[in-house]
Amino acid sequence: MQTITIAIRNEDALQTIKELEEKHFIRIVEKDNMNTPAIPGDKLSIGKFKKWIDDAEQSPTVSLEEAKSIWSMKRSRLQKLTR
Repeated sequence: MQTITIAIRNEDALQTIKELEEKHFIRIVEKDNMNTPAIPGDKLSIGKFKKWIDDAEQSPTVSLEEAKSIWSMKRSRLQKLTR
């Protein structure tokens, strides 16, 4: 037995995974034993994880109102592009 983590990108792939489970070819595990937040991607070492946290703590912040305003502008642009 081998355990893998996959990212499903569309509904057709999700249906295929469901069919594999129904045929008992695969088993979907509720919780995995991975101790890394680096999904997708390579495993994150403890040192790299600590550096990631330190970098996040040192990053500039914005107010909630500013973040909402930025998202509102981006949402409007996206909606215009998809119409």
